[in-house]
Amino acid sequence: MFALITGASKGIGYEMAYLLAEKYDLILVARSKDKLNEMAIDISTKFENRVIVMDYDLTKSEDIDRLFKNTKSFDIEVVINNAGVGRVGMHHEISDEDDWNMIKLNVIAMHRILKEYSSRMVDGYILNVASIASFSAGPKMATYYATKNYILAYSKAVNFENKKMGKKVSSSALCPGPVDTCFNENANVTFKLKGMNARKCAKIALKKMFKRKAIICPSFKVKVASIFMKILPSGFIMRMCYRSQNKKTN
Repeated sequence: MFALITGASKGIGYEMAYLLAEKYDLILVARSKDKLNEMAIDISTKFENRVIVMDYDLTKSEDIDRLFKNTKSFDIEVVINNAGVGRVGMHHEISDEDDWNMIKLNVIAMHRILKEYSSRMVDGYILNVASIASFSAGPKMATYYATKNYILAYSKAVNFENKKMGKKVSSSALCPGPVDTCFNENANVTFKLKGMNARKCAKIALKKMFKRKAIICPSFKVKVASIFMKILPSGFIMRMCYRSQNKKTN
């Protein structure tokens, strides 16, 4: 039985690979071939399992097609839909290329992967890495917040549909706050608040995924924040988001 992990070379995806290796063979997907090969050797040595590396760029439609084609013969029970990217700045300051890459990776790749493996599976678990940003609009991270809103909405809908069909394939959305990963560097920000440990976040997420929770907030603070973001006026929330993004500057 296999677990497939996108964005497996860093952060939450990396930690989940090692946690899932205790039970599953792995398919690791990311652009970093050298890092994936290094992980594959280490994991297969420690856990004596099978680790398959697929160095694909999921912003490219042809690479997503290759992923689907080259995993058809594998019995996949878990999919971790983790690959994603973000940028901080006023909407007119962020390049069209950066915007489009966020949309291609965070929305299109996530959507296609969730749809494909949810359709294939008879019994399984899919975890889509969203964010606390999924509960609000986000000035100065407008595209990123919008993509994370999409992940949460689509994940919830697919989970509901599968339940209605009596299909045992859960679709869970992980909605963390700041996590200690390479996201900050890639997004060109510095969080003032201490991020959650990536391994701790991964452990909590997997535990709740296996319980088929539709929405996973990995800490009490995030759960409380998500509730307030739903009930407080949107203008107030956006002003808070704007001030918060202003503090995340390099």
